[in-house]
Amino acid sequence: MQLQIIVTLSALVLCDAKLPRFKPHSQPNELPSNPPHSQGLGQLQAQSKTEKTSRIIDQYRVRHRREIFDSKSYESSLTWAHSERLDQNGDVILRWVNTDSSITFRLEAKTRGYVGLGFNSARNMRGADLVVAWVDDRNGNAQVLDCFGSEHEDRAIADDVKNYELISGYQNDTHTTVEFRRQLDTCDKQDFVIGEDTTQILWALGPDGSDGQLPKHVKSGARPLRLLQPVSKPESIPLNHWDVRLTNLTIPHVMATLFWCKIFKVPELPKKHHIVGYEPLIDSRPIRNNIPVVDPISQSPVHHMVLYECAEDDDKHLWNTWSEGDGYFGPNRPSAWATCATPIAAWAIGSQGEFLPENVGIPLGDKGGVSYYMLEVHYDNQALHNVLDSSGIRVHYTSSLREHDGALLGAGIGVSALHVIPPKQKQYRTVGICSTECTQETLPEDGVNIVSVLLHAHGTARKISLKHIRGTQELPRISEENFYDSHYQQSRMVPRGRKFMRGDTLITECTYDSTSRDKPILGGYSAKQEMCLSFILYYPRTELAGCYSMTPVKEFFETFGVKEFYGLNFMQVENIFLSSGSFENLPPQPLMELEAQKHNVNETGEQGMQGDDQGVGLMKELVIWEPPEFRNKSFMAHLNEMPWAEPLLTEQIEKTLYKGMHMTFCKKRDDTWGVPIQIQSYPNYTELINNETSEKSCHYKSVRLPSVTKTSSSAAIQYSWLTILTLCMALIVAR
Repeated sequence: MQLQIIVTLSALVLCDAKLPRFKPHSQPNELPSNPPHSQGLGQLQAQSKTEKTSRIIDQYRVRHRREIFDSKSYESSLTWAHSERLDQNGDVILRWVNTDSSITFRLEAKTRGYVGLGFNSARNMRGADLVVAWVDDRNGNAQVLDCFGSEHEDRAIADDVKNYELISGYQNDTHTTVEFRRQLDTCDKQDFVIGEDTTQILWALGPDGSDGQLPKHVKSGARPLRLLQPVSKPESIPLNHWDVRLTNLTIPHVMATLFWCKIFKVPELPKKHHIVGYEPLIDSRPIRNNIPVVDPISQSPVHHMVLYECAEDDDKHLWNTWSEGDGYFGPNRPSAWATCATPIAAWAIGSQGEFLPENVGIPLGDKGGVSYYMLEVHYDNQALHNVLDSSGIRVHYTSSLREHDGALLGAGIGVSALHVIPPKQKQYRTVGICSTECTQETLPEDGVNIVSVLLHAHGTARKISLKHIRGTQELPRISEENFYDSHYQQSRMVPRGRKFMRGDTLITECTYDSTSRDKPILGGYSAKQEMCLSFILYYPRTELAGCYSMTPVKEFFETFGVKEFYGLNFMQVENIFLSSGSFENLPPQPLMELEAQKHNVNETGEQGMQGDDQGVGLMKELVIWEPPEFRNKSFMAHLNEMPWAEPLLTEQIEKTLYKGMHMTFCKKRDDTWGVPIQIQSYPNYTELINNETSEKSCHYKSVRLPSVTKTSSSAAIQYSWLTILTLCMALIVAR
């Protein structure tokens, strides 16, 4: 009987030691679900939260603390998978490593005050998930404080539920270092869910001596990062590199947008090699007083770069001549360069490049079937500066061949002024299709394997997804970004890869926020225009290079109420667009329209010359003939005058252009068509139902995690109980 009692007590104590202290969950700091608009009440709420925060901070000061860390002998026991500088000078370093359910951080900052780290979908602390840490100057004890940002002002409020676990912390004469962990999803509505999307990482440094206080920070910033990304490490075997870069290209201050293309001859290689990775080489120097200067603060105008393979040509002499030249302004490049159609490396702002999976390599060298490459560099020079540029891409390659030959496929919406985003729209969607007919004709019988994707758009894009359709069913999305930031365009690995079969369809969908724009946004290369593209790395290599779509010309203009242009039918307009938007042979325009254009020279609101505008200039030149109410207006003027504030209008336009007819293009590596250009309806399929938002079991939301470096008294008590119970059981058994 005594033994049963002891065993029962032991079980109860063990369960008490392992299970969290669960109590009813409340949020006294929580804002009301329908906040009143009264300013006075808002101030009372803010005052209440400030008092609550102060009380929680005071509680932190009086808690027991563990022994002081010796900063000279302290070494972290963790191996960090990722490391990033959060500021330009390297004063704030963030390292992290994650498991399937949690993530651990190490924050190193040049301060002896507090350090703050935040997570948000926006580049500010309004509603952000925040953690503040410091090391007490008096005794060296570290502490963390779980906070969240006020919805109405840039101020931290202490969270009642503590979801950050302090691991260690110390400081020396110049720096403060803390390590802490948290769950990826804490099930706390005040905490940010860390997932696959881009996260705005906020940071702040307090003044020296700000231990346990939250005075205004002395430095702060934000940087977009994806925290849950595979480790991308260079090969352990020696790698060679080939620098494909321009040499002293002068970008004139009159060019707001510039595309420059140059041919490069592959290095002399005795056998086939594999490209295994690439990284950007950014070298832009502003010209001041006719002298290029090195200015680390000046931002480079390089917006994105793409390196293309060129199809083999018997005229080696001509291609050698081109490779020795300086290159050409995009629209003026030789027509033979159209055979440079297969991308092998795509870089955009914020990317650090990419290393391919260990089983995939892209063939390099004439022994691999490619002798010449074209580098295309897009400059976004909206500041209208004179710049001397020598940027490019460093290609890493090896003679140790991988298992599979890989390739890049471009997909999405063809870059054209027929891609329109109305102004003043919170969420406006556009879509580009890689058709079933194209993949049926160009892919092998067993299909291909997709391993990574680079999603690309410009500044008003907020979401991009790459959908996968098989038959009439949508499969899980290949890649998706719900917090897209055009300043952080890193390629995304596809977990476990994706099998893409012959006859499958790709759909690239982009969602834009144009609330800050007063005029429609047209598709094009300028940063003030828009794109919607996917660059897809796959294997085995095929002849397919590009798979795009756009709205057919007739359907496009009829959607905006235009039936006929002066002197041109829709077929002629379509031919102009398909021949890169040249309008040299437009018919003479009415005198009254020409006079009107003299007073309205900038209908798109852009400054500086826009190189390779992809038909934007044509939109200004086309003059409406029918219907009579729009007669003698340019199409661009008509577009600007539409009542975009009417939601019924914009919803109908979005629906027509999204779900309506699409002109599809299927381009092979040698610039020939995989299948002829086709006009087809939007695919009919059952959309994927996303069940990831189903209610989760949040049993750990009220667990009190260690927030101060101290010996755990509760753990010591539990261990003492276990020792006593063990002795009692031994005595009873002995009897």
